[in-house]
Amino acid sequence: MPLDRLSDSEQAVVDAFRVGEMADLSQADDPIVRASVLRFLLLGGGPPPERGDLPALRLTGARVTGRLELACADVTAPISLHACDFDEKIEIYEATLRQVSFRRCGLHGIDASDAVFVAGLRLLDCRSEGTLQLAGAHIANALLLDGTRLSDPVMALDGMRLNVGGDVVAQNGFRCRGEVRLTNAEVGGSLRWEGATLENPGGTALRAQDLRVGAIANFCTGFSADGALTLSYAQVTSHLCFERATIRGPLDLRYAHTRYLLLQPTAAPAGLVDLSHMRAGVLRDDPDTWPAELRLDGLRYEALTDADDHERRLAWLRRDDRGYRPQTYGQLAAFFRAAGRDDDAREVLLAGERHRRETLTRLGRLWGHLQDATVGYGYRPGRAVAWLLALLLVGAVVFQADPPRAAEPAKAPAFTAVAYAADLILPVIDLGQQSQYVPRGWTVWVAYLLILAGLVFATTITAAAARRLRRT
Repeated sequence: MPLDRLSDSEQAVVDAFRVGEMADLSQADDPIVRASVLRFLLLGGGPPPERGDLPALRLTGARVTGRLELACADVTAPISLHACDFDEKIEIYEATLRQVSFRRCGLHGIDASDAVFVAGLRLLDCRSEGTLQLAGAHIANALLLDGTRLSDPVMALDGMRLNVGGDVVAQNGFRCRGEVRLTNAEVGGSLRWEGATLENPGGTALRAQDLRVGAIANFCTGFSADGALTLSYAQVTSHLCFERATIRGPLDLRYAHTRYLLLQPTAAPAGLVDLSHMRAGVLRDDPDTWPAELRLDGLRYEALTDADDHERRLAWLRRDDRGYRPQTYGQLAAFFRAAGRDDDAREVLLAGERHRRETLTRLGRLWGHLQDATVGYGYRPGRAVAWLLALLLVGAVVFQADPPRAAEPAKAPAFTAVAYAADLILPVIDLGQQSQYVPRGWTVWVAYLLILAGLVFATTITAAAARRLRRT
């Protein structure tokens, strides 16, 4: 590029670049700088620096015309642009760069696919009407997006396979209109998006399947999303936070894994919250913000922070729109048992049996009601004793008032009404009364009733006991 054909503003940029100083064009009569001039300087085409100087592109208040193309280049000079407006997209895909910083710049998108940033990438208080394309990029330090506003009807931020060694920070008014994609991205530090706003009504606001975060992922304290949040299979080492967030769409956390999940938005999410097969060391939520649609099948947790009232937790399980799920009841019971609350664990398992009963045929439901009424599906052992005593009492009173006749008077033992009733009721016990005495008259029907009740009662107890042994 002939350096004698530069405008005064461009010449100021060239002179400042050689010594690494700031070129301030904010008050210049002609702040226009051609993108080709910047490309020429960044690719080493400028005048050689004086000994001891470090070239750097530091530019304020310029209007950059044309497309800045640095694709596949190795740029050694730091880049710091402040209050600069670009007419076209910046293309730095597959390039290697050092520290790159944009502050209060107007952009038409950046294509940095598969680029390598040896230091960090900063876009602070910028505006972009095109996609910020970071798919496959490697950023050694932090990605800072504070105060930046991105807008693209299809894809506002594409960070698929993005690898960031430090934090990804999008706070202080960060706003994104269009989808944010962080699928298969890896963040070595934290994801700090407190106060960020994502807008993609009717679509996906954040798509982050298989996202891996080395520390915390904060979508809390003023975070707002209008659209679906998809973090299925995500792995967050420390905690995943939605505390005081506004979620106007579904939340997908299927198969996600974190040590601490804070699910306490400002209001119930306006859509399905899917926690299927998720693993959380501690789950902290709020009954006042439980979603109307919730899926919990396969969810595993070690602790719940709000579990004083097991009845509320049973209502929580009932919100699963797919009906009865045995694992959800077993998981909640295991939590109560681990906490030494065996009574609550039994109540949860009993509620699970009652919920399961709703899925059975009419005959199965009748059998279930019988088990519930008699022994509480094995979780109310006191009922078994009460029923046994009641049957014995009825039999003893009836046969004491109208004793049966002896089958062989010479051989029959002395008659005992209680023992005779027990012989009728308990099919596995032989006290020598039933075989030696025959009821007569109307007491024959009482004997039949006690035998039938005994058979049903014994079968019910056996089935309930076997079920309890399997689950405990």
